[in-house]
Amino acid sequence: MDSEELKTNEEVITGRDSIRERVVRGSYGDELYHFLMSKGDLHANDTVVLSTSRAFNIAIQPLIHYRMIVNLHKMNDVRRLCRFFAGANKKLSQGGLLICCLETAAQRRRRILRKFPPGLNHLYYFGDYLLKRVFRDLHVTRWFYHFLFAGRNQVIDYYEAIGRLTYCGFKVEAEKSSGDLLYIVARKMGEAPEEPREQYGTLLAMNRIGQNGQVVKVYKFRTMVPFSEYVQGQLYEKNHLGKGGKFSNDRRITRMGAFLRKFWIDELPMVINLFKGEVKLVGVRPLSPQYLSLYEPAVAERRVKVKPGLVPPFYADLPQSLKEIQQSELKYIEQWENAPFKTDVRYFFKAAWNILIRGARSH
Repeated sequence: MDSEELKTNEEVITGRDSIRERVVRGSYGDELYHFLMSKGDLHANDTVVLSTSRAFNIAIQPLIHYRMIVNLHKMNDVRRLCRFFAGANKKLSQGGLLICCLETAAQRRRRILRKFPPGLNHLYYFGDYLLKRVFRDLHVTRWFYHFLFAGRNQVIDYYEAIGRLTYCGFKVEAEKSSGDLLYIVARKMGEAPEEPREQYGTLLAMNRIGQNGQVVKVYKFRTMVPFSEYVQGQLYEKNHLGKGGKFSNDRRITRMGAFLRKFWIDELPMVINLFKGEVKLVGVRPLSPQYLSLYEPAVAERRVKVKPGLVPPFYADLPQSLKEIQQSELKYIEQWENAPFKTDVRYFFKAAWNILIRGARSH
C-alpha cells in the first residue's frame, strides 16, 4: 500500500498517513490505531483497510487471500450482514483476522438518551427501536423498514453481531470500545455457509437432537436475539452455567422474550412436534448440539436413545446445576425404562405442581 490516496465513503483506504488519519478520526486519539496495530500491521501488503457496507468491495480486492481485513464502516449499515461476513471469510486465509465495528444496541440507547432532553429522549428511543429493530425483524413490517431506511442504521444487539460472526466461521478474540462504537477482532476458524441466512422469523424451527441422534426441527417462539444460539459455547467458556443449568442474567433474551417465557407462551409451538410424533408429552428435553456437547459423554449417549419430551424431568426435580440436570435425566430414563406409563404420569403431575403452584418458569 504505497499510494497516499484516501477515497471517501465505501472504498479502500490506502497510504500510511491516510489509514492513520481515518482510524483516529472520531475516536480517542491514537488509542484505537495502536490497538489495531497490535493485532497486525495495517500497512502490510496482505492487509486491506476499507470503509464499506457492501460485500462487493471486499470481493473485488486484488489478492486471492488476505491475512487481515479491517472495515471501518459500522456494520449497522450493512443490509445483508451474514453475506458480508461470508464474503470477508472467503477473502481471508485460514486463521486470518477480520476487524469490524458496530454501534451496539446498548451504545445506541446511551447515545440517544444523552443527545435529547429528558422525556423526549425516551420517546425518541422508543420510536427508533420500534422502526429499526422491531420492524426490521418482523416479516410483515420488514418491507416498511427497508422502504424507509434501505437497510441502513439498523439496531444490532451485541450478541446478534457475535452470533452472526460465529455462524459465518469466525471466533471473536478481542473487543475494544472507542467513542460510540465497539471494534471486534474475529479470527477465521472455518468456512462460511454457501448460502447464509439473514433473517429469523417469530416462529423458530431449531435443530435439536432427537431419538437415536436424529436432528429434528423443534418449534418455539423466538425469545432471544437472532443467531444467539451460536454464542452459547462462548458464553459457557466465560460464565459457565448458573442455577437450573441456565446462564445467569442471560442478555440474549429480549424483553418480549422474557414475557413469553414467564407465561410459557414460547413453548406452545412444540405441540406441532407432539402431533408429528417427534416428541412425547413427558421426556428429556430436546437439546441443541451445542448444549448437548456440555454433557458428560456417557450421559449424552444414554439420553439420545429415548424420545425427547415436551415436559422434561427438569420441572419435576428442579435441579440447580448442569450436573444435577444430568442426574435428574438419568434417574427419569432408568425409571421410564422399567415402567414407562407410570413414570410419565408421575413426572407430569409433579411438574404441573411445580409450574402452577411453585412458579417454575420456562427453561
